[in-house]
Amino acid sequence: MTDSPGRITGTAAALTLLASALTGCGLLAGSSDLEDALEYLPGDSTTVAFVHRAAVAERVGLEDLSTPASEEEMDQWVQSQLEEGYGTELANWVQVMQDAAFSDLDVVWEAVGSHPDRAPVRVWKLDDGIDVDEVADDLEDAGYERGEDGDVLTFEITLDQAEGSLYGDRYPAVLQRLALVPDERLVLSGDVELAIDVAEDDVDSLSDEGSLDDLLDHAADLDELEYAGLQLDPACGPAGGQVSPEVLEREYDGLAHPDAGLALFSAPDELLAVRSFDDEDTAAGDAEGLETWLAERAPATGFEADLDVRADGSTVLAEGSFDDDRRILATAWVQRGGPFSCPPAS
Repeated sequence: MTDSPGRITGTAAALTLLASALTGCGLLAGSSDLEDALEYLPGDSTTVAFVHRAAVAERVGLEDLSTPASEEEMDQWVQSQLEEGYGTELANWVQVMQDAAFSDLDVVWEAVGSHPDRAPVRVWKLDDGIDVDEVADDLEDAGYERGEDGDVLTFEITLDQAEGSLYGDRYPAVLQRLALVPDERLVLSGDVELAIDVAEDDVDSLSDEGSLDDLLDHAADLDELEYAGLQLDPACGPAGGQVSPEVLEREYDGLAHPDAGLALFSAPDELLAVRSFDDEDTAAGDAEGLETWLAERAPATGFEADLDVRADGSTVLAEGSFDDDRRILATAWVQRGGPFSCPPAS
């Protein structure tokens, strides 16, 4: 396993040697926030969602908002969210967290790594303006029990301590276990034990594994991304549940299963859906099938976006307009629709 600059290393000597080695191969400088986030997601993750909340806030002119926000500022935030297609998990709780030490308004980015056989790992990167020590103290004050695991601070609380749906009247009950990585300004949630193991380099990260590299290569500029969704083992099929083989064949006629993965990249200069296959012939056939499916069947599902579809080697690319289509494609990503429609693996 290879250490990297975003991970907690064991000793100062090891860090010094690592820095020297990585400087020589160019890995210390110029990494994007998405690449940094992959350092903290478990290497077995088959689905990743990345939201650069700070980039979205800057685009809509709300980059100066922080916790606590005024009522007028919160109204502006709510209005901006109505026009967006993606946000962090904390966005669901931003209003009730205005008395907490941090909220969605203080998050730079959120990254989530999932696998069908475990709980997701969710990571929030906090803005430089947040005092991590104050966050730790506030969690304790809200009733969380504080502990330590190496350089990581842990916080746990029981459901019976919640008042309604909140702990200490300011933290949502879904945040039952959290961890802080003070030096990296990170909050870990979900499968916290696994998240800590990754942060402390006891378990390989997605960066170590490199399993997403081929999909990431299709993004024009990782530094500019507001959102990225990636799947290595797409479930495909309808999101609603079981249907008969006959219905599946009719519903996805002409489309192939993207056995090498799916991706969505959203940036002001790029809105791209990616369908990846093991061979060029399958990709060529899928590109033709997708064009037909989008023209003839997608409108009946409520998907209406004018996409430019083409095969590129063993990959099918579908490009849309960031201004007009980002919300449509973000919804399609969650619902397995539009350019992410595909039959289950046979």
